[in-house]
Amino acid sequence: MTGVRWGLAGLVLLASVAVTQFQQQQQQQQTNQIDAKTVEGWSQKFGAELWVSLSQATRRESIQGQYDNMPQLSVAEVDGFEMVRTMAAEVQIMMQHKIDAIKRIMELAENIALDHKYDKERGSRLAEGRYVYVNAKKLNVLPDGDSGGNGEFDRYLSQYRDPSSEYYAPGYSRLMLNPDPHFSGIPVNTSRSSVHVPTNVFDGEPKVINAIDWSKKLDDIFRDNYERDPSLSWQYFGSSTGFLRQYPAIKWLTYEDDPDMYDARMRDWYIKSAASAKDIVILLDTSGSMTGLRKEIAKHVVINIMETLGEDDFLTVLTFSDETRPLVDCFTDADGEPELVQATTENIAEFTEAVNNIETEEIANFTSALVTGFNLLERYKTGQARTSGTGCNQAIMLVTDGVPYKFETIFQEHNEPSTPVRMFTYLIGREISDLEAAKWIACHNKGYFTHVTTLAEVKEQVLKYIPVMARPLVLMREQHPVRWTGVYADIEVPNDRMLWVIGLAKPMTRGQLREELEAQDREGTFKGYKLMTTVSIPVYNKKNHTNFTESIRVSDKKKVDKVKKVRIAELLGVAGTDVPIAQIEKLIPPYKLGVNGYSFAVNNNGYILYHPDLRPMFQEILKPNYNSVDLAEVELVYNPRSDEPRYNDSNLFMMRKEMVDQKDGVQRMTVKVHMDDMKRVTIREQDYFYHNISNTPFTLGIVFPSKYGKYRVVGGLEVNDPGNRQPNQKVSDFLEKDGKWKIHPDWVYCEYNYGGTRDRLFDKPEDMMHHFLMRLDDENKSFNWGQSRVRPLPKCQGNGVYTPDCQKFDKRDVVDEEADDAVVEDEIEGEGDDQFVNDGYCDKELVQALILDAMITKVFEDKTSSADSARPGIDTFFAMMPRSQLFQLFGINLSFVATRSGLTRWEEHAPPPDPVYDEEHAFDPENPKEPHFSEVNNEATDEVWYKRAVDYHYNNPESFVFSVPFDIGDKRPTVVTATHAIFKGKGTKKAPAAVVGVQIDYEHFRNKFMNITNKQGGTLSCDSSKVECYVIDNNGFVVISEDPLNTGKFFGEIDGTVLNSLVQNQVFKKIKVYDYQAICLESAAYGNPASIMMTPFRVMANIFNWILANIAFTIIRFELHHLWNPDWTYAMPQQSQPSLNDPNLVYDGDYYAYDDEYMPAAPVEEPQMPPLQEPEPDVQYEDEAPPTFSEKDNQLMQEYYQKEGGPIPILDMTYINKTQPKPCDKEVELYELNEEALKKEGRPLQGILRNCHTSNCVRQFTVSMIPNTNLILVAADTTCPCYSNRISVEPTKVDYGPSNETMYCEKLKTNLYRKKPHQCIKYHPQEEEISLCGSGCSFKMCPVVLIILYLTTYLYQ
Repeated sequence: MTGVRWGLAGLVLLASVAVTQFQQQQQQQQTNQIDAKTVEGWSQKFGAELWVSLSQATRRESIQGQYDNMPQLSVAEVDGFEMVRTMAAEVQIMMQHKIDAIKRIMELAENIALDHKYDKERGSRLAEGRYVYVNAKKLNVLPDGDSGGNGEFDRYLSQYRDPSSEYYAPGYSRLMLNPDPHFSGIPVNTSRSSVHVPTNVFDGEPKVINAIDWSKKLDDIFRDNYERDPSLSWQYFGSSTGFLRQYPAIKWLTYEDDPDMYDARMRDWYIKSAASAKDIVILLDTSGSMTGLRKEIAKHVVINIMETLGEDDFLTVLTFSDETRPLVDCFTDADGEPELVQATTENIAEFTEAVNNIETEEIANFTSALVTGFNLLERYKTGQARTSGTGCNQAIMLVTDGVPYKFETIFQEHNEPSTPVRMFTYLIGREISDLEAAKWIACHNKGYFTHVTTLAEVKEQVLKYIPVMARPLVLMREQHPVRWTGVYADIEVPNDRMLWVIGLAKPMTRGQLREELEAQDREGTFKGYKLMTTVSIPVYNKKNHTNFTESIRVSDKKKVDKVKKVRIAELLGVAGTDVPIAQIEKLIPPYKLGVNGYSFAVNNNGYILYHPDLRPMFQEILKPNYNSVDLAEVELVYNPRSDEPRYNDSNLFMMRKEMVDQKDGVQRMTVKVHMDDMKRVTIREQDYFYHNISNTPFTLGIVFPSKYGKYRVVGGLEVNDPGNRQPNQKVSDFLEKDGKWKIHPDWVYCEYNYGGTRDRLFDKPEDMMHHFLMRLDDENKSFNWGQSRVRPLPKCQGNGVYTPDCQKFDKRDVVDEEADDAVVEDEIEGEGDDQFVNDGYCDKELVQALILDAMITKVFEDKTSSADSARPGIDTFFAMMPRSQLFQLFGINLSFVATRSGLTRWEEHAPPPDPVYDEEHAFDPENPKEPHFSEVNNEATDEVWYKRAVDYHYNNPESFVFSVPFDIGDKRPTVVTATHAIFKGKGTKKAPAAVVGVQIDYEHFRNKFMNITNKQGGTLSCDSSKVECYVIDNNGFVVISEDPLNTGKFFGEIDGTVLNSLVQNQVFKKIKVYDYQAICLESAAYGNPASIMMTPFRVMANIFNWILANIAFTIIRFELHHLWNPDWTYAMPQQSQPSLNDPNLVYDGDYYAYDDEYMPAAPVEEPQMPPLQEPEPDVQYEDEAPPTFSEKDNQLMQEYYQKEGGPIPILDMTYINKTQPKPCDKEVELYELNEEALKKEGRPLQGILRNCHTSNCVRQFTVSMIPNTNLILVAADTTCPCYSNRISVEPTKVDYGPSNETMYCEKLKTNLYRKKPHQCIKYHPQEEEISLCGSGCSFKMCPVVLIILYLTTYLYQ
């Protein structure tokens, strides 16, 4: 038995050994399936063929040789600091012109207001049709039910008609409006200004209409300013009474479903100039009596106060009942005490969200609230927190429904004798009889008392605090601080239902924005938004006293009006002008910064004025925090030791501090630079140079790549030297009209400084350039290049000393108000003999570089390739081949070259498109025609393919950089783009001169690769079912795959397990990038449906709200409010109208006009949901198999994308209305190829994946570099069914979570270093003489109008 057992054991042992040997043989066979040398052979042959063919197609050697040998060209080192200093000086001169313009407006406004005779009957004459002004809302209006017929101009309602005309309408005007490219193509009239009156302001109120009347005399200075500085944008005067006078005159478009909510007094440019910076504490009563309408009014008061604050102001909101608490828990210090936070859009949004969720309870403890408010402000005045806040005006806003006592003891202890804190009291509710205590608190603390009884009057009552804060400023008289705003768009978003044009005065619905989007943009970012900054200055009333009428009751039935003089310090308003950011960028020529160089500007808060990574748009709407993006949020410093969000890099924050303090300096940092909508990334060392812009709060910075940024290819063709051209050759011959060339559309080569005459308007930049080249040919040496990009500051007649109010040499006579408009326009367009205006300006250095580049690249017009530099053999054969045959042989659709001067040339030999005979089918909206290469690739050095080619030159100077469109899948036809950088110079002293490239038909490109693998692989082939081949670019995107659906996808989505292995072997480097300007779509809170069951009153409330909404819409839709509107008296022609010759009829000018028709928006195609990304399991090189990805997981991921948004090209507005876009931080891990890892091995990388399947099989893969390209070839075994990880490059929200809540709060509180505004005027001793401090409700409007305003406010807030 024992022997039998031993025998059986031996048999089992032998069997196990045999099985083990068999498995090892099987694994050995599997690991030998992919031969590394074969894969390397494929790569070598494919790369060599691409290099030869593309070199011929792009004329690479010919162009490289010309740049190397051109005697006019050299490589020079540039001084970055000297460059930024010069640029900052030019920007400062341009900005000084704007400052001088608003100073002239201010001086004239103060003088004409002083001389104006107040007429209390002017409002009555306006209502009766005996006085009119140019109301922007009543300008060029067609009558209701207009049936067409003659031209629109002949059908416009206007008072300037014969009274017998059916189009005679008092209060209405018609004015000639001509589209002006200088004002973004808006129809304007440069002879006059127009007036916008907010919905909540009654223009018939005597104070309003008198201010409108005297301010019309500002038209003279508006016109004179525009003549002095033709680059001047919109000029305006915002009155403290509410109206806005804007030049040039425009029509303010309104729509039935979008009420006009614009009020200039709520804009940052007005608020900043109206008073110095403020520290505000809002005390909100949340006791049990603050319920119902009182609670709603109180919330709107708080929200409107916050809307009047800007980035220079600080605030907090404290709620009080039995205790005083911060409204937002996050806004407290380490001890839990409330603290002031900067009034950024993001912080105000936090307050707004919290105030909408307040609950009322208990009894109000005013003592606790007032003491807490005073103590908080004291800390920021003299305590540890004095370095924060504004260090200027301080105020407490008390919002309550009743003040029981005067609390004199508290004010004596905390606010006497100097009264550093102003008190503003807002008494809420109609049923309040005792106003004395609330009024006493305001009047004895340099504040103002208001009684707010309805929602409709909230804004007007809130705005009364601003003139009070401005009193010390007004009393200083001679000091008029000039204020600059941060960046803002000319379209603002008052609420989430509409978009409005601010400054351009053209409201746009989202449908119209889509129309603009489709018409103007090729990448999905609406370019209708025009970023700008505004410079403004306060305008004071020079009168020290005014007559105040007070009604005194002398008996039970009799009152007597007593007139007395009272001391005043009145703010008349604010004058301002816009400065488009594009105008600043024009003074910083990009060609001087070089490829991958850029400029930016920072203000005193550390916020960027402009920066190439400023992304203000989310889909087609402005991001909530687009104007408060910090420098630290766009310069992403690379630190391999730390990948935490909002990492504090010492070098970055030192540079930021110096720029905020407006110091000059130099810095070097290594940063993460993302491209292509945050899908690609590279690490780049950069040099930063910065210099302050005098008389502004801005500091200018420029950036160069450290490797090649300090060198430039300089030189051009001196056009006046006949030796540079062949006999009878013209400069314009190098760039023929309508040829195959483009110039950078945003660069200033040549321009006229005033585009008012038709012969100076050009459809394309190329037409303008050709016009100036022909002028060069005609004028030769007499051609005037111009002296500067900006007009020099003028010199005055006589002593020559310059002051802002000096007269120009060629100043025209003042035009009489009643002069004919045509004469005025002729005089304005004549422009005298102003050489600066008439001759224009050309950048001599740039134009001469352009002409030389045009001469070098003119080889693109040759019919064959040049054989001069070609090597014998196949190169010579290709060189002599006709270009059309060469293109067909290589599958090339088009070749191109882009140069340092912004010139792009292309060559194509594709057959012409089939003619379209049926106009009806000329455009198919379902399948729009792909734009031509030149239409979407005309920005030369700013194109991504140009930047990538230059960067990759330092990885491999003899290579082409390839790319395909992202996620193109099997959509055909498509193209492969390949580019190669042309450098001039040697060693480290070299600089990029141009980039050549091609677009290859994708199918031809793919078939070429597949043919190589089939011919040279023997039994091994990429067509084999046992092998999967991927050609991947240097950022991990698939260029070639057997499955066409994989084209353009990120490789990690297809086979993340292999990608993880490549990362572990350092073939790819993983780089985490943070997006601090991201937007997350959060579901809108509609409340818990079960909450309705808690109280039946909610059901009744919803029904009542529905009824109110329909009533309001009916009233607004059918304009029933005209029945009680004071304008009703001139709504239709009357039997007895005043004669046109009536001396009592007051005219504001005679106008004629037409207006463009705005068509409704075109339908938008439904957005496509991006492909699903599966979560990434934890996969190690030889880890256990990951869990399978179930259908349930798939569904969850689908829901995730619906919530998170994803890369939707154009988000449907109905979808946005169901969600709430909120600022958030996002993160994404991107990948970059590390060529050194493959070069160091000297052979292909071979890898094996083990334990990736339950069958214990192993999977082999081989990676080989494709020479002369940025591509790698991955060949992977498919016989082992390994589970595949999925890795996405879609950004995900940074979940700070409870452990990181402090970091999130610090982000909100914006505790980064900032510089307080340099001028603070908060005290004047004569203010004690002013006794006006408010009274009860003085909102004198018809009750029905109040109802309309209430309904409108309720519906749209």
